[in-house]
Amino acid sequence: MVGGAVSAAMRLAGLAGLAASALLPAAARAVPELVVLVRHGHKDVPVDGGDNYNLSETGLLQALRLSHLLPACLVPRQRLHLASYGFDRTTGKNARSYQTLIPLAVATGVNIQLFQEADHRSEQIGRQLLADPQLNGGVLVVAWEHRRLPLLARGLGWTQMPRIDDDDFDRVWLLRYRPSVPTPEVTLLSQASLLQQDCYRTVTAEGHPLQRLAEQLLESLHQGPR
Repeated sequence: MVGGAVSAAMRLAGLAGLAASALLPAAARAVPELVVLVRHGHKDVPVDGGDNYNLSETGLLQALRLSHLLPACLVPRQRLHLASYGFDRTTGKNARSYQTLIPLAVATGVNIQLFQEADHRSEQIGRQLLADPQLNGGVLVVAWEHRRLPLLARGLGWTQMPRIDDDDFDRVWLLRYRPSVPTPEVTLLSQASLLQQDCYRTVTAEGHPLQRLAEQLLESLHQGPR
């Protein structure tokens, strides 16, 4: 009973904060400078009818690459925040978004904010993030479930995000906010193309043992038994 009352009070406080932020002029609102949206990393479709809620080997490598790519190429020396689609802590369902951000969290020392209610409140969470004063002027990296990513984007002020194909794990969306402008400026990027940029090649040339190990593992899996 007490837990329910506390939860209700927290929801009311969040709604009050959102209402207050809506009354502020656009220039006075606390908004991040940049929001980076990514879908969770690659997954395999189970062939035996079982449940596998984890990243595939390709998805793990993708997450490791993002942990170097994003700080080097998109958010160098900027205050970083991380947010993830929530998952079932008993079964692990929907854990891929959180798994995608773990290497970046380890590399940067930034904690991941987990949204357990994301499956039914993605749009509201987007508005909540824009109203969070802790994100003001910083960079927010968000990993989300692809079917609800357009709802999150709508809450973040981008109402025209297209549907994401089931097999698309490559795209990165940058939402850049400017004072007094109600909607963000959106840039679409490809992870594959970013991996060819000098900013990424420079940091990988320094050597990252865990990423090299994952690359070797993936290569051996693709080669099959000898």
